Amino acid sequence: MSIQAVEKRSSISYQEFIEEHLKKGIPVVFKNASSAWPKKSFDPAFFEQNFGDRTINFEGRTYNIKEILELIKNSTPENPAPYPISFELPEDLPDFLEHINPIHMNYATPNWFQSDIFPYGKFGKNINLFFGGQGNQYSLHKDFYHTNAWITQLHGKKKFVLFPGDQDEFLYAGKNGYSNFLSPVNIMKPDYEKYPKFRHAKALEVILSPGETLFIPNGIWHTTVAEEANISLIFDQLNRSNYGAWRKDMFHIKRNENLGKAVLNYGFAVAAGTTCRLKEYFKS
Repeated sequence: MSIQAVEKRSSISYQEFIEEHLKKGIPVVFKNASSAWPKKSFDPAFFEQNFGDRTINFEGRTYNIKEILELIKNSTPENPAPYPISFELPEDLPDFLEHINPIHMNYATPNWFQSDIFPYGKFGKNINLFFGGQGNQYSLHKDFYHTNAWITQLHGKKKFVLFPGDQDEFLYAGKNGYSNFLSPVNIMKPDYEKYPKFRHAKALEVILSPGETLFIPNGIWHTTVAEEANISLIFDQLNRSNYGAWRKDMFHIKRNENLGKAVLNYGFAVAAGTTCRLKEYFKS
């Protein structure tokens, strides 16, 4: 596997982002896009003081944020914290949203998911707060529904490894009982006897620091490895750039499970896309 670095930009205009990254499907790190938010830093003390009693159920157990912060603080590769523990912000921590307004940071726009047409928690419309600690690693995957992903590191550092372009063959997508959105390869300890083609994979890598935002275009394989206790904000984006791929997923993801639901999903996708395009047209 060969590795190159993801570009970090401290100064980039919206139009430069559109032309150089969104249209070309090239990841980028914004070093200070989150400065558009009213609150500039988010340490564990902030979450403990303001949201310490908020709870989430994970694998049959209820945790509050104070407990989660202690778990990720003491997490090690030998004894990692439970993962991935995440909060759906509009449902679990709605009052946190005032600290990250505008959530699009003047770059992740337009975002059709901001419309009430799309039900929250379905079809890729999510805004999550993730807590992790050293030793936590996410499975190698592509995001369902080909959404664009925006990840802002609020606290601690996290490594991201991305595989741009068509590398399904090298990542054994859909093999060994995995879906086409999941890879069985453990990039930290790859089994080259079992997955020899992984040697030909080409990766991009970056360590995201607090305040930095990573843009992952739709369809790109990626995974994360926690460097230390960390908190990340993740939300998804849909617009003209990825609508075609999203619409196809709306049908194909459900096709094998229930053809009727697949057809209904596709019909919704067509109607929603038409509505959003018309709204943009009349705004211009």
